[in-house]
Amino acid sequence: MESKTKVLISLSENLRNLADECEKEIEPEKRKLKEAIQKGDTKQTEKHTKNMVGIRHEAVNFRQIANRIDSMIDYFDNEPEQSPVFSSIPAIVESVNSALATGNPKKLLKAMNKIEKQYFDKEVVAKFKSSAATESTPTFMSEDEKPHNWFDIFKVKNLVFL
Repeated sequence: MESKTKVLISLSENLRNLADECEKEIEPEKRKLKEAIQKGDTKQTEKHTKNMVGIRHEAVNFRQIANRIDSMIDYFDNEPEQSPVFSSIPAIVESVNSALATGNPKKLLKAMNKIEKQYFDKEVVAKFKSSAATESTPTFMSEDEKPHNWFDIFKVKNLVFL
């Protein structure tokens, strides 16, 4: 059993590394954004802000998927070794790896949803998702709180990038 879950552990670590790489990509965008603000270039400000938000969401998605995989690993650790669910580990790894190869976090999320629906019951999936949501959950704003232009975004609490 341990050898089968090692592959999942490795996959989770790779996703966390991808998230860390995404976080590193934010710094150059911050500098470019700061320069664009200083120059008063609204188009560049909008472009770099969108890039930063996109990169941040990508990192959050990678972390959430890693957390869901960690939840699967915990689930497997508590299952008896004779459980038929262990035979699904290679298929799970293959699905995640093929989705990861596309480089598209949205496809990776869809693959995770499909895997969970195919191999686990609803109660187990709910546990996977709730434990994954506790770390790195993005915050959303109501329509009243949303900034009206890109310069106002820097006034919104928790979105100050500079």
